[in-house]
Amino acid sequence: MHLVIMTDLDGCVLDPKTYKYDKALSLIQRLREQGIEIIFNSSKTKAEQLLYMDRLGLKNIVFIVENGAAIYIPKKKGSLHIVNNTICRDHGDYYACVLGKKVDEIKNMISDIIEKYRDHIIWMDEITPRLFSELTGLPEDEAVLALKREYSYLFIPKTKNRAIIDEVLEKIRRRGLNIQVGGVGISQINGDHDKGKALLLLRDIVKDYRNAHIIAVGDAMNDAPMLKAADTGVLLGVNLDVIKATRRDDLIVVRNKGSLAWRNILARLTGNYDLVVRG
Repeated sequence: MHLVIMTDLDGCVLDPKTYKYDKALSLIQRLREQGIEIIFNSSKTKAEQLLYMDRLGLKNIVFIVENGAAIYIPKKKGSLHIVNNTICRDHGDYYACVLGKKVDEIKNMISDIIEKYRDHIIWMDEITPRLFSELTGLPEDEAVLALKREYSYLFIPKTKNRAIIDEVLEKIRRRGLNIQVGGVGISQINGDHDKGKALLLLRDIVKDYRNAHIIAVGDAMNDAPMLKAADTGVLLGVNLDVIKATRRDDLIVVRNKGSLAWRNILARLTGNYDLVVRG
């Protein structure tokens, strides 16, 4: 059986708040030795994900950026058999299969909303790496990478007036755009895509994944479509809204989040019981 681990990064491979990943490294190395593939499916940008691939010792892996906006398939990954690449384009060392809208297109679609609500909203063009770092806990150099959005546009409410915020959200949604509300106050505007649609598209365009058993791991609402679409869904952290959204009775729910919880549950599911630890 071709086993694939499709995983979110924040709160999963990376610890919440600290972004540490050292407790996940031993399992990642073991999975590589066993030929079990890891695919990133994260809200993070391409630049951020390439950074973490390097840090985690992962090369030539498929990765999905900005909540399912684009799938990047390495050209050097010769084992993959792409059978339907009508939406995939040459992108340097990768084929980029794009589901989302470009950031400039999104910005143009809401330009009047941006101007009207500047007193109430900090829009992405005004978000500095320092502000992003203060809100997320990321070092400023990584915040720079997080702001290199290709397929999404960020905003931060200034006002605490819920009516104004709801008004802005409703106007944006009427333009046919989706909004991912972030837990640290940073929200993301994107096109009609999600992590689950990206998983399904990957299976459609790459023959190798059609009969693979995909274990998906996530920790937040934006992961629900991925957890629903996978063969096995794993939720880190007890979140009743996510559980309800997945609409599956066999969802595996782990009490904790972070790299140790990620390592322990995947070690069990892949038969690497010697790597399961407490603490």
